[in-house]
Amino acid sequence: MNTTTVKRQKFFPALSKRTTAVFLFSAALLLLTPSTSGYAIEHPAYPNASVTQSVDEERQNHPIITDRMKRVHGVVTSDAAQWLDGKLVRTVYLLPPGHTSNQGFEFYVNSLRDQGVETLFECRSFSCGASNFWANDIFAIPTLYGQDKEQAYYIGKKQASYYTVYAVRRGNGRIYTLVDIFTPFDHWSERNAEQRVTGFVIPLTDPMVNADLMPFITQMRDNPAMKALLMIRGQMPATLDEFDNRLMQMDKLRQMLLQLMDDQEISSARLRVNVSFDNTDTAAPFWLEAVPLQ
Repeated sequence: MNTTTVKRQKFFPALSKRTTAVFLFSAALLLLTPSTSGYAIEHPAYPNASVTQSVDEERQNHPIITDRMKRVHGVVTSDAAQWLDGKLVRTVYLLPPGHTSNQGFEFYVNSLRDQGVETLFECRSFSCGASNFWANDIFAIPTLYGQDKEQAYYIGKKQASYYTVYAVRRGNGRIYTLVDIFTPFDHWSERNAEQRVTGFVIPLTDPMVNADLMPFITQMRDNPAMKALLMIRGQMPATLDEFDNRLMQMDKLRQMLLQLMDDQEISSARLRVNVSFDNTDTAAPFWLEAVPLQ
């Protein structure tokens, strides 16, 4: 469950130029200070900004996006994306009136670069794709849906952690800046060391949701020698007509699944797809069980 806290707006007293410089430098020094658990725990606060969301939690299938967002066959995706498990520290700032999205973006990106964070990807304005994709499909924060021309995205990496900044101006003129610090768990290394890969079970829908399959797709990409058995299962029908209808739907899901894998450059020669009925009591009429093989 997301943990969200809202803090009252802070107003800083008038400072001399020298005092202001010392404040920003001191705050920046905290940006990448790791805690005993290995996570960065602080970053500079934008002066006079208010915090609208604060998250500090473990996440599964957190998106790491290193290319522009786009819609392919009805699915929002990116040519360079990973979905990882790990620890997320997130802060969303509402900037004070009179400031721009570019100011919030530059404030945090420059702080990251000064601390040695290596840039992986950066985009601005229309080159980032639609703001709607970032707000709803990536960050799941509708408040970040704003003007495409007034947005900017940055992602960088230092050691094991990823650092993300997204700034946007909404139609009502409000400026928001999101700052993420995400540190993946070392699950994949542990699994490789144990020489085992686990499968998964997910509900199937039409259209097929690419994000649900990304952990499995990542496994297939990282290990070109791996093969997999994909079992599309449906609830047991009560009549022959229901059997014919469900079988037709399952065949359609099978074709969609193979097309999705082909779009991800995973050859059908590495896959075997089977359809069957099951007495399992589930809310989903159809579901997929993937079993990685060698």
